[in-house]
Formats: sequence, C-alpha cells, structure tokens
Amino acid sequence: MISRSTSSTNLEGTTISQVQGNIEFRNVYFSYLSRPEIPILSGFFLSVPARKTVALVGRNGSGKSSIIPLMERFYDPTLGEVLLDGENIKNLKVEWLRSQIGLVTQEPALLSLSIRENIAYGRFATFDQIEEAAKTAHAHGFISSLEKGYETQVGRAGMALTDEQKIKISIARAVLSSPSILLLDEVTGGLDFEAEKAVQGALDVLMLGRSTIIIARRLSLIKHADYIAVMEEGHLVEMGTHDELLNLDGLYAELLRCEEATKLPKRMPTKNSRERKSLQFEDPPISQNFQESSSPKMAKSPSLQRTHGMLQFWRSDTTRNSHDSPKDRSPPPEQTTDNGIPLVATERAPSIKRHDSFEMELPNLPKVDIHPIQRQSSKNAGPDSPISPLLTSDPKNERSHSQTFSRPQSERDDTSSEQSEPDELQHHKPPSFWRLAALSIAEWPYALLGTIGAAIFGSFNPLLAYTIALTVSAYYQIEVSDMRHEVNRWCLFIVGMGVITVLVNWLQHFYFGIMGEKMTERIRRMMFSAMLRNEAGWFDKEENSADTLSMRLANDATFVRAAFSNRLSIFIQDTAAISVALLIGMLLGWRVALVALATLPVLVISAIAQKLWLAGFSKGIQEMHRKASLVLEDAVRNIYTVVAFCAGDKIMELYKLHLCKILKQSLVHGLAIGFGFGFSQFLLFACNALLLWYIATSVDKQRLTIATGLKQYILFSFASFALVEPFGLAPYILKRRKSLTSVFEIIDREPKIDPDDNTGLKPPNVYGSIEFKNVDFSYPVRPEIFVLSNFNLKVSGGQTVAVVGVSGSGKSTIISLIERFYDPMSGQVLLDGRDLKSFNLRWLRSHMGLIQQEPVIFSTTIRENIIYARHNATEAEMKEAARIANAHHFISSLPHGYDTHVGMRGVDLTPGQKQRIAIARVVLKNAPILLLDEASSAIESESSRVVQEALDTLVMGNKTTVLIAHRAAMMKHVDNIVVLNGGRIVEQGTHDSLMDLNGLYVRLMQPHFGKGLRQHRLG
Repeated sequence: MISRSTSSTNLEGTTISQVQGNIEFRNVYFSYLSRPEIPILSGFFLSVPARKTVALVGRNGSGKSSIIPLMERFYDPTLGEVLLDGENIKNLKVEWLRSQIGLVTQEPALLSLSIRENIAYGRFATFDQIEEAAKTAHAHGFISSLEKGYETQVGRAGMALTDEQKIKISIARAVLSSPSILLLDEVTGGLDFEAEKAVQGALDVLMLGRSTIIIARRLSLIKHADYIAVMEEGHLVEMGTHDELLNLDGLYAELLRCEEATKLPKRMPTKNSRERKSLQFEDPPISQNFQESSSPKMAKSPSLQRTHGMLQFWRSDTTRNSHDSPKDRSPPPEQTTDNGIPLVATERAPSIKRHDSFEMELPNLPKVDIHPIQRQSSKNAGPDSPISPLLTSDPKNERSHSQTFSRPQSERDDTSSEQSEPDELQHHKPPSFWRLAALSIAEWPYALLGTIGAAIFGSFNPLLAYTIALTVSAYYQIEVSDMRHEVNRWCLFIVGMGVITVLVNWLQHFYFGIMGEKMTERIRRMMFSAMLRNEAGWFDKEENSADTLSMRLANDATFVRAAFSNRLSIFIQDTAAISVALLIGMLLGWRVALVALATLPVLVISAIAQKLWLAGFSKGIQEMHRKASLVLEDAVRNIYTVVAFCAGDKIMELYKLHLCKILKQSLVHGLAIGFGFGFSQFLLFACNALLLWYIATSVDKQRLTIATGLKQYILFSFASFALVEPFGLAPYILKRRKSLTSVFEIIDREPKIDPDDNTGLKPPNVYGSIEFKNVDFSYPVRPEIFVLSNFNLKVSGGQTVAVVGVSGSGKSTIISLIERFYDPMSGQVLLDGRDLKSFNLRWLRSHMGLIQQEPVIFSTTIRENIIYARHNATEAEMKEAARIANAHHFISSLPHGYDTHVGMRGVDLTPGQKQRIAIARVVLKNAPILLLDEASSAIESESSRVVQEALDTLVMGNKTTVLIAHRAAMMKHVDNIVVLNGGRIVEQGTHDSLMDLNGLYVRLMQPHFGKGLRQHRLG
C-alpha cells in the first residue's frame, strides 16, 4: 500500500495556460472496476461549450452520474477520450486539473474542523477572502449570527449544521477555489422549499461565467440551462434547450410529464365529505377541531389498482389486528372519552392554556423565543438570517430542527437533574477479578489444566536456582571425581526440567489461550448487544460514533484476555515460584528466609508506586489517538471531496499535527516509564545487596556455611525477579486496564430507553390514534436548545397527516418521538390514549413501519434486506411485498434476482431501487402505523414516479400515517396538513383551506406551483 503509485500525486503531465472551459466526451466507454461486465457508458459523445451550462438528465441507470467522476479523473474511461480545451485530460497534471474544477454535491463533505477551515479546505487563503466567498455563497449571514462565527466547530460530519448550511459552506469552498469548471450533482435534491430557494440563489451566482455540468434529477430546476443533454443506457439521445426538447416530444418531454404528474396533487374523493376548517394557532388549542374525526382514506385512483392486492396481502396475516375497516379504527365505546380516545385512569390533568401570541413575518420567517407568559417573534430577521441557528441540528438524522427555544430559568433548574447523566459522568471502575472469573466460569476445565502447567513451570524457577547453586557448590568438592559426578548429575536434572517445561508450557499457554479466546468472543457479544440496546441519544455523542465503537469492539474486547487469562497465568506462575522459593529457603535457614521475606513488601510497594506514577503520565494519550483516528475517518469517508479539492496535504498536515502531540506526550510518558522502572530496579538491587550483606554476616558468625549462603542467595535472587516480573509489565497492564474500563462502561450502562425490558403493555389491537400532549423536547447532546416546545398534535386512527415546514421546524423529531428513539423532556406522546412509555418497546416498534429519505440497506442480498422486517415470511409473501412496492420487476431482471448482493449500504443499487426495497420491507412488516420521512425527496423524476406509486399504495392501506413532506406529490392522500415553524403548529387544515389562509403553507408550496398557486385546488 505504501509503495503503490497514485495518479493524484503524479507530477507528470502538462497544464493549460489559459483555460477556456471547452469540455468534450468523445466516444467514451466506461464500466466500474467492481462490475466490469456492466457497461455504464457506451460510445458516449458530449460537447460543453466554454462558459455554458449543460444539464444532464435521464432515467435511473442512464449513466449520468458517471460523468462527474470521469471529469475529476476519479476513474479513467475504458475507451475514448475526455478533452479539456482539446487536450486529453490524461495528459494533464491531475492535481492541476482538479484545481480547475469546483465540485458541489447533494451531501457535502465537511471535516471535523471550524467553518473557516472547511471553507479554506487546504488552500492558503486570507480571512477576507474566506469571508468574501461566504458572502457570495449567501453563508455569511448565518455564520456571523453564531457565537464564534467562522471559528465555530461544525462537529463530526458537520452534524452541528443544517443541510442548507452545509451546502452553503460547500458552495463557499467552491467559490474560494475560483474554478474554471463547475460540477453540480443534484445539490438541492434533499432540501425543503425555503432552503432550496436560498441555495439555488447562491448557485446562480457561482455559475456565472463558468462552464457548468449539472446532474439533474428534478427537471424543474434546469429549465434555464443553456443546453439539456438527455441520456439513455449510456448514450446521448437528445440535446437542446428546454423549449426545443419539449417541441421534440421525446424522452425529455416524457420525463418532464412524469415529474409534473407526481408534482401536482389531486384531491381524492373521501368517505366523509365534511371539510375541516383551517386553523391558525395562538397556542395549544389545536385540538378540538383537530381531534374530531377527519376524512378517512380516499377511494382508489387509476394509479393505485394494486391496492386491492395489497389489502388481500395484509389480511392474509392472521396475527395482525382484525379491525381492517376504517369504521373500526377506534377503540370500543365503553373505553373511550367524548373525543374517541381510550380512557386512561392515570392520565394527568391538562395543563392550563396560555393565550400567547404568535406573529409571522413574511417573506422572512421570525426567530421564535418562548417565555413563560408570552411569546414574541423577533422582527429583526434579515435576508441572510438563518431560519434556524447552527446548533439546532438533529444529531441523529443530521437534519435541522427548530429555532432556539429558551426555557425559563426556573424550569431549567427543575429539569437539570433529569438532563444530567450520572451513569456516564461518574468514573466507571475497572471490573473486579472475580467478575472476570465469573464470565469465564464455563471455561474452568481449561483454566484448571492451564493452572497445573503454570504452577509447575513457576515452581521450576526456584528449583532451577537451587540446582544451579548445588552445581556451583560441587566445584568446591575436594575430590575431582566426586565433583564431576555431582556436576553431571545436576546437569542431567536441569535437562530433564527443560524437557518437562515443554509440556507444562504447552498446557499453560494452550488452555489459557482457549479460555481467553472464548472470553473475548463472549465479551464481544455482550458489548455488541449492549450497544444495540442503547437509546438513539447515546449514539449522538461524538465518542460513540460508528467508527469509534467498531474500533472498541475489535480492540478493547481482546484486552480482556490480557487482563484476565494472561494475568491469571502469570500470577499463578509467579505465586508458585515465590512459594517454592520460601519453602526451600526456610528449610535451608530460616533467618535468611525471613530477611528475604521482609524485602518483599518493599519490592511490592515500589512496583505499585511505579504503576501509579505511570498512570499519571499516560492520561490523554488514548484520547489523542482517538482524535488522530477521526482525521483519518474524515478523510476516508470524504475521499472524493478531499481528492477533488486537492486537500490531501491539508489532511496530512492535520494528521501530522495530531501525531506530533502524541509524540510529545509519548516522550514524557517514556521518560516516566524509564524513571519508574529504573527506580523499581534500584530497589531490587538494593534488596539483593541487603540479602548478600546479611548472608556474609551470618557466615562470619558461623550461622551458615558458605555453600548454604550461596544457595540461598541464588534462590532468592531468582524469586525476586519472578516477583517483579508482573510489575515490569505495568505500562502494558495499565493500558489494558483502561480498555477494561471502557468495555464494561458499555456493558454496564443502563439505557434510558431499554428495548430488552420485558415489562409494558401489549394490547391485542392497535387502533392507531397518536397524540402529542404539551411536549417539550431537546436532543441530549444539546439540552439547552428546544426543538419542540409545548407541542400538541392529534392523529386519529386510520388518518393520514402530512407535516410540512421550513428547515429546522422539528418535523423529523416527531417521527423520532413516535418511534421512541427519544423520550420528551416533558409532556406525553400517546398511542390509543396511553403513554408510549407504558408499552413494551419491542411490541411498540413492531407495530410501526418507518421509511426514511435515505433508506437503510444492509450489505447482504435483496432477499435478506426485505425479510429483515419478518424473518418468518414465506417466499410468496416476500415477492408479493416486492410487487406492491414496485420492486419485483427490477429485482427479477437482475442476474441473481432476489439473491443479488447489494454491496456496502446498497451501493450497487440506485436511490430509487433502494427506496423500493425499503418500502417492500415495510409492506412485509404490515404495521398498522406508517411513518414516512421525506421518502421520495431526493430521487430523480422517473424513479420518484415509481416510488410515489408504491407509497400511494402503501398509504391507501387503511393505516395511521404520519408523513414528513417536502414535495407536493405527498399531499395527494392526506386527510390533514400540519404546518410547523419553530417547533409549533402555526397552520393546519386541508390543502384548499390552507390556500385560502395564504400563510406559511402558500409560501412553502410556491416553488411547486408558481404564481398561480392560490388558484390551484385539489378538487
């Protein structure tokens, strides 16, 4: 790996003195190295004139996404050429080429550094240059509003920033590089309406006067491009302006019609024609109008002909609740209140209503600050002021949250104890020897055999010393023949001991090794189980990142073996050596033996002092190593961005900086080790000198013979080394002790939300009524920033509710609370009238189906990814779920069908295919509650249409559905729309009623319908 040559560091090649920006793909053939048999581009031609913008569009698998890596020379074409100003880019210096290209992607890569360093990203730039780039990217406003401004740390992977803010920083980075060529990869695909508008404005400035290639999945954003290139199966099939391609009525026109079809919602006929009036709230009274039964599910539309099959599929599962009719999706009358909610005896009295005011300023949304008596909206929001501050991001989903809410001081004091985490703040003590022994109780037969070997081998130490002493004494025999006989006899005895040592060493190390490996395996299983048991908030912390936990699972678990089985082996060996030495010494002369015994405490105390000395100097080194590994993690995770911006030297500089700190600390640590170990050796030699002095005195007083004194000295010298040996390993043991503490901190931690808790309710039927009652919530890593404040919402059983709002309004938090990934700080989240905390957690989550914007696909086969929801599902059930999710056709077309491996995180699948597999998984689970978190927002038009049809079918299945929506297409089947801002509901009602209100909802929908939005109706 070290000697491997890389293209990015190759200094060979030429440069172009004045880059014009003419780009040409000439007869390019390309396939990825991992799948050389699958062609991505086949005879591809494309010409991008200088300073023009060309947008690439096409269906899934058309090859458009491969254009950027070829242009950046992440890969080279199999055949053909990529030209820049007529020069093959293979002939250009790679680093120079990449310095001429600016790359902005949908998921910007940020290092765990300050905003200033992320904008500079390896370039030497003055602060004025960085600030000017931020202003151009429309990022200066939100950066200046932060307490530390440009020096604000963005956190791991930029988790302290909203998606909009991260993209603006990546745009500022591209502006600073002043590229001749700009590559944009669906930059605004996953943003909400407000953020999309702001980011698009920054991109428009960046694109001026530059050759630009846009990879577009949403055609509405590229209508004003100079040229639009349409790709199909690795070929260029159409090219022209928007109007020219529409007149051509080819593939582009078809894709545009597909996008428009999914974009314009049409109101479906309802079983209950009564319309709810839209509501604009002053505070919690969301309620009575909203708690009334809203329109049930809508009738089937022509695009949803699979619904009947889906319902039949769901009904085939007899283990699910039998209340399939919408009329039955409410609790029995005798268990309900007037509002149709199950009566709960332990329900708390409702809080006193507060008549607070909420003022909304359009077009600039206010920043909300909640106080105990009144809420006032700030009126000083400028055009660049953020919708939400930097530190309101969702640490789990890396999405933005609400504006900053300040709880009154009295309330903060009351809840401070709840927010603290004593189990994690308190120092965790290393496990006792007996606890480690209990973990290995099943391996004690191995330990017994290992103990026999260790004890025999340890006893050979003083026996060897005594034998050597006898051999030396034999040299003082007067008769030479007697001397030779004695020496030969004792030499044969030593050889015999050596032969036996082979066997006993094998016993010791083999059986203690088996014991240690089995313990390591058991500890790893316990650690992994404990990790999975923890609540989501635990994983939000930087020290509990996936990479850190993987490293601890791989490394720290093996240290348990060193701390127990290896230490036990040495302890038994040395105990046997000292015991046998004292026994022989007492038989030879008890006075010398007692003097030798008196020196043992001195040696032990010196060893313990050495251990404590080393502990003081070893603090911080492990944390330094962790921070250094995070730099590598950042670089590997964001390798394409690091390479694209030629930031390798910056990464190396950061890594060297961390290594220098480790080196300095290690030098101090090394000096401490040397001093401590040297001092212990000094005491050892001093004790030996004392023993020699006493033996000499005893011989002088004729209490001992010279031969006996020599035997005792050699005997106790060997024994003293056996005593000091374990403490000579103090640095190694100390390191293992810290790892032991780390391991058992994870194993012993009590989760705040425990999925293994077998207590809790498991009702036979779920009606699906969900209610948020006076909920306050903030994320554990940012307890001072409230995402939801005094939040109230009710979703009736069988109802579909869409939640929309600006970036940072707290939309995704609602789903996290329903799934009990987190618990509210105060208030309640109710299911069928009961607090979610009262239900068995595994039972609760088994009745919920979650589909996220970024579907979770495991590195296994498609089959195993689908049946992940129900491992006992039959083949027919799995395939029926795939058909309902519009996934069966593409799966069947693959060479290995359902047994196709999808690669790491589904890398071998398109976003649309991954999303359909996720939908199939939820269909197979057949949960009565559906949670959709922007499930189709980041998918291109063609895939979005197919995914949208699958989602429509899913939503029509008589289930309680809460969906987080960015796109108007998701409003098609909703019974109610809830508009959030600042963690509170500000508008609520049907699409038509919200249009009449002409408030925030109208503003959010403006990008979808244009100026004629207010005239648009769903009927």
